[in-house]
Amino acid sequence: MRPYLTLVAGLLCLQASAQFDLQWDPSVPVQRQGADLSLAWAGGLNYCQVSEIDLDQDGLKDLFVFDRSGGQVVTLLNGGTPGQVDYTHTIAYDEVWPFRELHDWVLLRDYNCDGKEDIFSYSLGGFAVYRNISDNNGLAFELVDTLVRSNYVPTNANLFVTQVDVPGIVDVDGDGDLDVLTFSIFGSYMEYHKNLSMELYGTCDSLTFEVRNRCWGYFSENLNNNSVTLNNPCGFNVPDPEIGPAIAQATLELEREAADPREVTGQEKAAAHVGSTITPLDLNGDAVMDVLIGDVSFSNLTALTNGGTVTDGLMVAQDTLFPVYDLSVDLPIFPGAYFLDLNNDDKRDLVVSPNGTSLCQNFESLWFYLNEGTDDAPVFAHQQKDLFQADMIEVGEGAYPVPFDHNGDGLMDLIIADHGYYQAGGNYPSKFLLLENTGTVNSPAFTVVTDDYHDLSTSGIGQSMYPAFGDIDGDGDQDMYIGDQQGRLHHFENISTTPVAEFQLAQPNVTDANSVVIDVGQFATPQFFDVDGDGLLDLLIGERNGNVNYYRNQGTQALPSWNLEEDTLGGLTVTEYWNITGHAVPFMFLNQDGEREMLVGSESGAIHHWTGIEGNLTGPFTLADSTFGDIDEGMRSAVALHDFHGTGDLDLVTGNYRGGIGFWRNDFSVGIAGEVDSDPLRLFPNPADEGVDVVLDRPAEHGSRLQLFSSQGRLVLEVPARGQRIRVGTSQLANGIYLLRMTGGPWEAVHLVVQH
Repeated sequence: MRPYLTLVAGLLCLQASAQFDLQWDPSVPVQRQGADLSLAWAGGLNYCQVSEIDLDQDGLKDLFVFDRSGGQVVTLLNGGTPGQVDYTHTIAYDEVWPFRELHDWVLLRDYNCDGKEDIFSYSLGGFAVYRNISDNNGLAFELVDTLVRSNYVPTNANLFVTQVDVPGIVDVDGDGDLDVLTFSIFGSYMEYHKNLSMELYGTCDSLTFEVRNRCWGYFSENLNNNSVTLNNPCGFNVPDPEIGPAIAQATLELEREAADPREVTGQEKAAAHVGSTITPLDLNGDAVMDVLIGDVSFSNLTALTNGGTVTDGLMVAQDTLFPVYDLSVDLPIFPGAYFLDLNNDDKRDLVVSPNGTSLCQNFESLWFYLNEGTDDAPVFAHQQKDLFQADMIEVGEGAYPVPFDHNGDGLMDLIIADHGYYQAGGNYPSKFLLLENTGTVNSPAFTVVTDDYHDLSTSGIGQSMYPAFGDIDGDGDQDMYIGDQQGRLHHFENISTTPVAEFQLAQPNVTDANSVVIDVGQFATPQFFDVDGDGLLDLLIGERNGNVNYYRNQGTQALPSWNLEEDTLGGLTVTEYWNITGHAVPFMFLNQDGEREMLVGSESGAIHHWTGIEGNLTGPFTLADSTFGDIDEGMRSAVALHDFHGTGDLDLVTGNYRGGIGFWRNDFSVGIAGEVDSDPLRLFPNPADEGVDVVLDRPAEHGSRLQLFSSQGRLVLEVPARGQRIRVGTSQLANGIYLLRMTGGPWEAVHLVVQH
């Protein structure tokens, strides 16, 4: 992702395509219950692995958050206020990380003792390492090893870590270099891989590992549940440091199992590892590493107390309700713990988050425990279940922004749809969050009114509700269709007698012109738009397969009739070769020439930009960009456009599967000031009530006409353009933002706000 985006189809031919100079803008204020959301537009968080790193080299440890929802990196800058959790979201480092290479698990640790955290990340059957080479030119990394190895005498093989595990990477023996704790391929026992860097080279800057204990701590996990058996030495351990023939044979069997599990027989085969998180830390100040363990399918953390020595761990006690002295971790499912100083008091605290990718808590998924003890003997006190999430627009799993002026005041609000909020038992109720625009035409500000608009979570529609708004019955207000996970649509009529919308179910399972239920497969994402320019709102419906369905309205303004014209409009698809699904989310709009273009969100997270639509509904559209400005805020992207700042340029709101949204301000007009003739077409007043004067900087050509389009592409007014000042009546128009275009000559269209 880039901190800004400029898309201009030639400054001398501004009508060729929409113009964008998008600036990421986290400053647009958002309030919830009277409090400002400091991280409102940070994009949400779900299943997080948290590490420290000094991003801006100011001496303060910032936060690197790896979210397993699409493998997205979120970075937070530390404000440094002593005793406070004080962070701001930044995208300044989004292009630094080797995104395509980071997946499954990522931990930042300083392995070469230069004070700069390096990257440890899953690689096939183990992990890769990237060295932090940051200097005065900024943050940077270089690949050190694609697959770190360890001496499993007699074979030097990859240091095995599964893709679902999180290993412990810490100085276990206190000699200054980083060692590794990981469950073996069989999973019952924890392996200790000693780093020999200090012993061999006298420095800590190498990654030379050897297995020094195959059952470190002498405990084993029950693979049918997460219970732990203490004082349980394995029968194939290393006789420190030599390995006898029996150990060599066990090692060979382990390696054969990794290559082909079918070749292994006997009791070891039954003990296949299923997934664990490991957090080594000293819980009682004895300088010996204890450990916290989280497991697949369980919501608790188990703390094991090490009663052994630095060189020979022995677990002597366990706390399955950790921390038993405070609020025990109960975080569905598969919790992972991260030990780091969050509040700038030089004592490391604890963050706990699910390590899964589904069926996990998603909107209260960052539990924060403050360390009220010391750094080497921590006492954890639970503070909150939604660290950082409480300061974000956070709607659980999936976020889909849809513009809708819910109260008819002429200021565009936002409905944020979602896939669902986690509930125990695997139920994910979908809701609509209402962000009411309480700012002005030129300065948006939002307030969270409700997270369950019209109580639609109880409607029975289920997961992945997605709304579309449009006046489809010709009564002057906005009605609503809701797409669902099953690929169907449901019609809610606006029955309000005031400007504030009020919806009532009019028709479940909307049918087409042939009385057949509209069904696009799965994950229907509808949009109302006058696609063919006939003055009637048509239906665009994205779906899971990555295509967009076009249902033409062949009815009337008072009674729509939907006819499927194309199930793959424009021949477009947003399904990438590495995905079997596309999850298309379309947003058609008018560019400054009044021509139709479309942005489409996707499963991969990339935003696709399509042009060549005008007069070409039966032919292939033109893919102008498959990675629109390199904006990628995570998988299952969704987009919405609207001129929130009253500049005449369309701002961009993005959504993603982490359950949050981002705001991108369009500064195109500001960016080109002085390079082109400014204000050739001006509006007075704007906003308008009864009427607006259109003032031209030169006489219009003979036969020119002024055309006014709604935000949904519908031509709502057209008058002759005579002279250089044309009066246009607006008293009959609904509140909202319109696009005013003049035919005949290279006139740039402008936005008109109608506000009665």
